[in-house]
Amino acid sequence: MNQANVVKGLPQVEDSGGDATAGIPALAGTEARLRVAEDRKMLSDEEYRLIMSNVDDPRAQALLTGVDPADDGSGAADDKVPDQRGLKQQGDNLGSFDTLLAARVRRRAEQGRDRIICQRCHTLKHHNQVERPWKEDIISDPRVLRFLQYKPNIMIVVVCDLFDIPGSLIPHLGDIIGSRHPVILVANKSDLLPKDFHHQRLMMWFKRFSKSLEVNIKSIHFVSALKNIGIRELAAEIMEYRRPGQDVYMVGRANVGKSELINGLLRISIGGTAHRVLASHIPGTTMGLYGIPLHRFSKALVPTSGIHQQDRRTYLYDTPGVFSSKSIVGYLTNEELKMVVCSKRISPFTYILEKGKSVMLGGLGRIDLVDGPSRVLVTVFSVIRPHFTRISRADELANRMRVGEQTILQPPVGDIERLKWFPHQKIALEHEFEGTHKRNASLDVVFAGVGWIAITGQFPRAKIRVYSPFGAGVGVRPPMLPFEYDRVTSHMSSQRKTPK
Repeated sequence: MNQANVVKGLPQVEDSGGDATAGIPALAGTEARLRVAEDRKMLSDEEYRLIMSNVDDPRAQALLTGVDPADDGSGAADDKVPDQRGLKQQGDNLGSFDTLLAARVRRRAEQGRDRIICQRCHTLKHHNQVERPWKEDIISDPRVLRFLQYKPNIMIVVVCDLFDIPGSLIPHLGDIIGSRHPVILVANKSDLLPKDFHHQRLMMWFKRFSKSLEVNIKSIHFVSALKNIGIRELAAEIMEYRRPGQDVYMVGRANVGKSELINGLLRISIGGTAHRVLASHIPGTTMGLYGIPLHRFSKALVPTSGIHQQDRRTYLYDTPGVFSSKSIVGYLTNEELKMVVCSKRISPFTYILEKGKSVMLGGLGRIDLVDGPSRVLVTVFSVIRPHFTRISRADELANRMRVGEQTILQPPVGDIERLKWFPHQKIALEHEFEGTHKRNASLDVVFAGVGWIAITGQFPRAKIRVYSPFGAGVGVRPPMLPFEYDRVTSHMSSQRKTPK
């Protein structure tokens, strides 16, 4: 304890004949020591222990130490603190010591409204960064969720990132959490997609991937937790399927928006909450299992007519996100992560890719058109600016990055040592496919956590070669948004052009 603050911050008692401790009988024998301490503005540890050993009155100890004698550490004493109006009236009716003690308790009650957070949470909340590499705090084994399989009466909300499908889905999740629990599947970040996407068509496309979860899905929702889009419909669905006494668990990959989804539910609840759940773009923000009483979600998850008796001890839990080992963003630093994470609505552009040339997304992805038609159209869905060049030139750029030389390809960014450490690009896959329509995309090439590139054209056969760091995090899928081809740039370039 800081003894200097105790003495210097001791509340002044009304003058009673020159004795500074006359209003506090228990301190009557310590006036000399306090007078010496006032001159020095500090007590030694020995003097402090000597003074406190002579204080027998628990009320005086509470005044000096700031600890309520009725507080046993369980928090039960907080319920005994009267309101501010009652404290003021009580202080006026009692003596000078009781007045000071009441004021001290009142200040403690007021200060209790401000939540005390750790240094890590403070840095994330106010600076949106972490002091150490974010990969040290992540969980990559989905078996940490196995405890849900043995919970008898729960509801599970599985959250995924609509901008990263199927990378943000946990395959065979039913083998881990069980297949008997009711599940509501939530695809978050729908606000990042173009405004004119067809909701029903996208829902049919998404359902094909949701089957890989192998869980008891009751309903599927497209939402934006950050902008409160679809949150009320989701809350109504949870209220409909949840039985009295059921806890609710939010599970999913890291950085899909589980914590922000809880904040969205709090925002539509009656009165909201004074404190929201900490959320950021850095994976692994939630490090443990955190529960919020369901009665805090009045109107959103529990009816306004009154909480059910069985729901008085039920909670909504936020679980740590499970990071995918196949995600390319796992190789990025905090600074590079900001360059890759999509935070606003994407504006896809379509470019012409000729045979024998490459399109590169920094040092994180590359597609070579090895064989097939003379040219195809590629639509880029990523915040990284694409770079187009010959295949031989792309090989040269990759070799320059390998020896630590700065190139036009970013990320990665940093000094020579950082560029040398960054994983080298390797062949992730070679794929042959048919172009089915000259106006609809035929294939998506997905770079997990970074974005995707849709390929459009009508041709009998085309062959592509795809590269990524260590050859990880790459896949192909049916086109998610097949009708975005029409925003074609004026010519092939590393700079984005105004669409025609």
